[in-house]
Amino acid sequence: MSPLAGMNYVFRGSGRIPEQANRAVDDFRGMFVVPIGGELIVFGTVTEQTSVSRILCALEALGMRVDSVHRVRELPSRVFPIAR
Repeated sequence: MSPLAGMNYVFRGSGRIPEQANRAVDDFRGMFVVPIGGELIVFGTVTEQTSVSRILCALEALGMRVDSVHRVRELPSRVFPIAR
């Protein structure tokens, strides 16, 4: 895998993330959020493995209570808007 390709991650939890979250979370390309009932699922590509903990902290600072983090092979093909 080339360094530019990155790794796909899913962060699951609850709460809300403001629309400007895309600009606030460095090293997390193509981030999108899926609110399902009381759950919030954030998908994106992490550009550097060492950034995962920083991204986790940034999501929590934005208002998300993260319950789990998983690396996934592929991200869903459908893009959802960021929850308001």
